[in-house]
Amino acid sequence: MSLQFIIGGSGAGKTRRLYENLIERAMAEPERRFFAIVPEQFSMQTQKEIVSLHPSHGVANIDILSFQRLAYRVFEELAVETRTVLDDMGKSLVIRRVVSERKNDLGLYQSHLDKPGFIEKLKSMISEFYQYGVDAETLKKWRSRPEPASLRKSCATCRWCLQASRNL
Repeated sequence: MSLQFIIGGSGAGKTRRLYENLIERAMAEPERRFFAIVPEQFSMQTQKEIVSLHPSHGVANIDILSFQRLAYRVFEELAVETRTVLDDMGKSLVIRRVVSERKNDLGLYQSHLDKPGFIEKLKSMISEFYQYGVDAETLKKWRSRPEPASLRKSCATCRWCLQASRNL
C-alpha cells in the first residue's frame, strides 16, 4: 500500500479523481470491500456522487462512512459493548436530580443549589475530578488535613458528589 498525494487548487478535480480511483479499484476487485471515510456532513453527498459516477450506478462493495459510523462499525464487528455517553445537558439533569433528592447531604453547598450556574459548576468540577484522576479516597485524605474548616467541608461535599455521580 502506497501513499499518494493529489494536489491542486480549489475546483481542480481532486475529489472527483479520488472517487474515480475508488470506483475503478472497486470494479477491478469486486470481492473486496472499500471504504470512503468522510466528515459526517458529507456522507450522503459523497454517496450520491459516487453512485452517480459509477457506471452501474450502484456501490455494492463501497461503503461511505463518517468517522463516528466507522467507530460504531468497528465496535460492532469486534463485539465491543458500547456505553451510552451523556451529553452536557444530560449530565446536568442527572446531577440536578441527585442533588435535589439528597439536599441535606450537600453540606456547604446546600444554600447554592437554586443559584443559577451552580449545577454547571458542579458538573465541571466532577468532570475535572475524572480528568485528573481525583477519586473519593483522594478527597478523603484531603479532608483529614489540617486545612481551614471550609476546605475540609468542601472536600467532604465534593467526595459525596463524586461518589453519587459514580453510582449513576
